[in-house]
Amino acid sequence: MNGPPPAGNGGKAAKAKAGGRRSLASVGRLPGMAPVISKFGAPFGKRFTRNHFELLRLAYSAYARLKSSAPLIRDRGVNIYTQWTGDPDAFGSAIMLEAILRKLGAENVRILTGALGHPQNVQMAKVCGIEYFHPNEGRIEGGLACMVDASPPLGARNTAGILPERDFFFVADHHTGLEDVERQSAEKGVRSIRHAFVGLPVGSTSAFMAAIALAFGVWDDIGPKGRAAAALGIYTDTSALLHGSTALDFRMFEKLTRDAEARGILAELRDYRVPSEWYTYKSIATQWMMSQGAVKVAPIGRVPDEHRDVIAEIASDLLRVEDTSLGIAVAWTDRGTEVSIRADSRLLGYDKDRIVRVVEHLLDRTFPGLSGFKYERRPPFRVEGGACAAHNTAQDEAFHLTFVDLPTGYPELDHCRGCARALLSALTALKFKNPEEIQGLI
Repeated sequence: MNGPPPAGNGGKAAKAKAGGRRSLASVGRLPGMAPVISKFGAPFGKRFTRNHFELLRLAYSAYARLKSSAPLIRDRGVNIYTQWTGDPDAFGSAIMLEAILRKLGAENVRILTGALGHPQNVQMAKVCGIEYFHPNEGRIEGGLACMVDASPPLGARNTAGILPERDFFFVADHHTGLEDVERQSAEKGVRSIRHAFVGLPVGSTSAFMAAIALAFGVWDDIGPKGRAAAALGIYTDTSALLHGSTALDFRMFEKLTRDAEARGILAELRDYRVPSEWYTYKSIATQWMMSQGAVKVAPIGRVPDEHRDVIAEIASDLLRVEDTSLGIAVAWTDRGTEVSIRADSRLLGYDKDRIVRVVEHLLDRTFPGLSGFKYERRPPFRVEGGACAAHNTAQDEAFHLTFVDLPTGYPELDHCRGCARALLSALTALKFKNPEEIQGLI
């Protein structure tokens, strides 16, 4: 089991306390410089490999551990879980891992995704011929459980709705940190994670998985469609290589798109259309948007499962409005009340960590214990994510009675308006409790 090395220990695994519980996502022993340069020096260059050794030693460790586990993989079925809504980064990572596992002898490999959500995801599955299965009914019974672009435990955060697994074989994710994976997995009864690479310091999981697939020499097996899918995963998760991208994201994107055929497919994947209903949702969000200083909250109302990604898109649109630091979209879906947050701390001056504390406060006050946002550790300091609360009649009624003065006659929209008012009330409470925190926001 493996993951990014904590600061100050040189990548060595911390010794378990006598009689204590063994870490699920422990650091493990990481390789030295020589084997990493031997494997990645040729495709990346020795200087690049040395300059980015800490990240590439993780990729080499994943390569070595998967290779040593070939006897466990051979002739087995494998389930590759993504987020409930498969996005380009999840699919690109899953395609890379599927090719690796098949080379190591896996008999049957399935990519498991509950829904596609965004029109670009639908376009990607169609153009690249991606076959995916339902994560509950479509999983291989007794198959090895792997996860990409999401972390254990299943049934939490962005995997809500997926039945749990107790033992995991391989996990790669750049979203959730080691401590959160360890804590939540222990709480949900996960017994083991054999190879855990979580909290990866990259802009996209696809970049990390592409490096491992390059080490295994399976890029030709994947073909131009698979390479274009991984390139799109890097492109979308780093906002066109503008936010959160690392040197590995840039290098892998460049290598994945060297051939003309892959570039042509990538161009087709980027040229997608959205359903006309999306403009109705955006119109509602604009009509009922609430503002307080540099914070904008847009209630949307009911959004069906196949259009869920419009929630995040509306939040991103809010952030593009001039002098806005925090854009929040609230919708009522079949899964519950979903809140999508996009924020940028550039307007807050030198204390860029403050945007994270503000978002944590808003979510903890309005949706206690359900915060699931992530943030980049490089400037510009960005917050992305949100929360999802299961429907609760008593809570819904409280929102209606307390926060909605003029009901629209549309219960789902009224509920979202109530949530929006609650978020702004939490912001006001923070103003009186700790006014320094909201400087530049209201």
